[in-house]
Amino acid sequence: MVREEAEKKAFDYFQSGFHCAESILKTIMELFAKEPSSDIPKVASGFGGGIGKTREDVCGALTGGVIALGCLFGRMKPGEDFQDAWELSSEFRKRFIDKFGSANCQTILKGFGEQENNIKCKRLTSNAAGMLSEIIIEREKERNKEM
Repeated sequence: MVREEAEKKAFDYFQSGFHCAESILKTIMELFAKEPSSDIPKVASGFGGGIGKTREDVCGALTGGVIALGCLFGRMKPGEDFQDAWELSSEFRKRFIDKFGSANCQTILKGFGEQENNIKCKRLTSNAAGMLSEIIIEREKERNKEM
C-alpha cells in the first residue's frame, strides 16, 4: 500500500513541475519523516537531470533518494551512528542499478530512447520512490523485531 502511494506521489510531483530528485525527496520525506524540513525539496534542486541537468552524472532519482535517506537516518554530530544511512543508501543504489541498468543519467536516458514530456523519467522516479519506500519499511520491520 505504501509503495503505491509513494509511486503516485512521486509521479504527481514530477508531473506538477518538480524534477526527479525533488520529487522523490519530497515524497519520501512526506511519507516517513516525523517532521519534514521546510528546505525540502530545495536541498535536491541541484541534483536533477544527472546533477545540474548535465545528464553526465548519477540519476537525480537516485540522488534524491539518497538525500532522503540521509535526512531520515543520517547523523547530526561527528561520532553519531550513521550505519543505517550507509547501508540503506547502498541497498537503494544496488536495487536501482538492478532495475534500471545503471546509476548514470545519460546511460539511462539512452536506454529510454525518445520520450515525450519526460514520461519515462517520471515513471522511473515513481518506481524508484516505491522501491525506496519498501527499503525503508523493511528496515523498520527489522528494528521492530529487534525490540
